[in-house]
Amino acid sequence: MAKKQSQKRTAAGDEVDGNVDKIREILFGGQMRDYEGRFADLEKRLSQRIDRMDTEFEKRIERLNTYAKREVDRLGERLKAERTDRLADAKSGSRELKDLTQQVEAWFGEVEDRIEVESKELRDSLHEQNEELAALITETRDHLNAALSNETRELADTMLAREDLAGLLSEVALRLKNDFKLPKG
Repeated sequence: MAKKQSQKRTAAGDEVDGNVDKIREILFGGQMRDYEGRFADLEKRLSQRIDRMDTEFEKRIERLNTYAKREVDRLGERLKAERTDRLADAKSGSRELKDLTQQVEAWFGEVEDRIEVESKELRDSLHEQNEELAALITETRDHLNAALSNETRELADTMLAREDLAGLLSEVALRLKNDFKLPKG
């Protein structure tokens, strides 16, 4: 007899648990799936945006490096061509050509100095642009992190607290068992 009552209680408890699960799914299932979907979409968008920024940054650096190399090579070729032309002219002449050679050598010194200055300025410019791009990436990453934190905070504010949910489910369970007594007003 005690076994039958125990089996009846277990069956009733399982039925109540099943009903509570159904009620929980009806009340909160859609909302929880919506939150999970929103979090997944937000994470996906942030990852894609960061990947795009990294790719764009790498492309810009590569373009700057390519441009700098081309300019340095072009200046070097021009310098070599000028030096070759001037030396050929200097060897073919006489005293006037010697004077011209001295002038050309002075000009080459100036050109080399100018190239050195321009190369340094170009390197400095590339370095500054690199720092600016790095700062932009850092700023964008911070902005995205702040946006993610705000979104997370907003979602957390809209979610039910565990205690509220536990109280609600306890009340539903008590009402289902008919153990819940309403105060008489």
